[in-house]
Amino acid sequence: MNNKDFFCKKPCNTHNHLCTRPKDHKGRCSHTYVSRIIKKIDEKAGSKLELDTYSTPGNKGAAKNRADRCFPVQYTKKEIWEANKRGDVGVCIPKRFSSTQKDCFDINIALASQIVAIKDLEYNIDDFSGQERKTLEHIEKISSNKHPDGLKCRICNEHISKKDFYTGHGTSGSNSAQLGHIHPYINGHDNTAHVSGNTQWIHRDCNIIQGEKTEEETFKILAEILKNQGYSIIKEEVING
Repeated sequence: MNNKDFFCKKPCNTHNHLCTRPKDHKGRCSHTYVSRIIKKIDEKAGSKLELDTYSTPGNKGAAKNRADRCFPVQYTKKEIWEANKRGDVGVCIPKRFSSTQKDCFDINIALASQIVAIKDLEYNIDDFSGQERKTLEHIEKISSNKHPDGLKCRICNEHISKKDFYTGHGTSGSNSAQLGHIHPYINGHDNTAHVSGNTQWIHRDCNIIQGEKTEEETFKILAEILKNQGYSIIKEEVING
């Protein structure tokens, strides 16, 4: 059963985000339902899932700080610069951090399935019942199909661990889990990359290394650096003993 057939997806809340409860659910619609299930498995990972799916990064000046990604007033970089010159405060979000309700929904489910794939994330499915268990089982199916070997950082190819979501306030370790966009400029330099199929948890250092490059560009640059440093020779010596 695909997401279209499984989830309610009725608009709810102020910004009309789509409901992540099952289609036959009882009670009020909720766009944070899946995030709350993940919070029961791991509070840190679930909180980061909800925050990064639906909220923009921190901003200042004309751009609102940690606003909803579907906030209706969305400015380009130039428009934000002009608004800052006028002294406007908290009137918009950067267009490059915005999203649509459908994309936020797809991203929330995808990122949740990635968390469930984390190898050292332990939980008991029997601790869940009713709609929660039904929803978690659906998320597990997505997870096993897309991440059969566990969740790996797409740059370094190392596993992402539960502890990578445990970063103290104001600090970040090299392996801290961050939301990464596979193609930072998939829709152009002043448009959002927060779209369906373009997000994945990534290690902080790897996110920094990629920066505003595509994966392909990142790997080409790294390969050239390693080549210039003689890595291919070192690797050959190791292989040949």
